[in-house]
Amino acid sequence: MLREERMEYLYDKAWTKKGPLLVIIIGVVTALWLMFNDSRMSLSLFIFCAAMLMPLLVATWHKIKLFLQFNDSSTYQRFIYLKGMIQFILLIGVISMMALYALKYISLDTLSLGCATLIASCLILESWVDWKILKIDDEHVVESLLGLMNREKRRG
Repeated sequence: MLREERMEYLYDKAWTKKGPLLVIIIGVVTALWLMFNDSRMSLSLFIFCAAMLMPLLVATWHKIKLFLQFNDSSTYQRFIYLKGMIQFILLIGVISMMALYALKYISLDTLSLGCATLIASCLILESWVDWKILKIDDEHVVESLLGLMNREKRRG
């Protein structure tokens, strides 16, 4: 499959079309949690994590599954899984640090330094993994190309 065909496939199978269903599910879970839990102390933290973390984790998992369909090579698939794990670590790490800050376990300076270090290291590592994947599969679609295509499709 050529790069352009892969980009079209990824755009057609985009997870964003399933977003409203996940928002409804998160709303129901939050409502049930509120009904059966008397503790309101970390309510805003729970809603923030449920509304931010869960859709992003599902979207990342869905993207990994789509990328795995493009090449049957075990090396390619290992690098795709590695790229997905880097994205999971980044999401969970940043949200966890924000939760620790909200619960007053770490200071704002620690949050800023930790998030900056985590984001920079994950971006560098992810770029290296993309470079390795491009050596294995010349037609690999890099995230920046996918974002560019999404913006072009919305405009015209």
